Amino acid sequence: MFVPHSAAGAMLAAALAAFVGLPAAHAQADASRGQTLYEAHCSACHDRSVHGRAVRTARTFEQVREQVVRWQREVGVAWQAEDVDAVTIYLNQRYYRFPCPTTVCAAPRASVPPASAPR
Repeated sequence: MFVPHSAAGAMLAAALAAFVGLPAAHAQADASRGQTLYEAHCSACHDRSVHGRAVRTARTFEQVREQVVRWQREVGVAWQAEDVDAVTIYLNQRYYRFPCPTTVCAAPRASVPPASAPR
């Protein structure tokens, strides 16, 4: 199959980006999906005031996730773990800003300094 040079380059770039999996892009995609799920199933009852209370039930990322699990059961949706994580990431980025465990949010990649020139 012949693929024009520019199309081959675009396909290669897309494949590499998918393979490398940039952490920020992944977390953003999860947050976007989480926002969609939240708006479809939660925002009718939970507005901004729920998340902006002075005294919060959740004080960690894990506790936000526990509340998402609890409420998705209460409203009768059967979210997969990835959906629960996506909603938790969205809520955390939007309202809470707790440290996100690397098991849920991709760990930032360390930058490698360039090798110094030999002396």
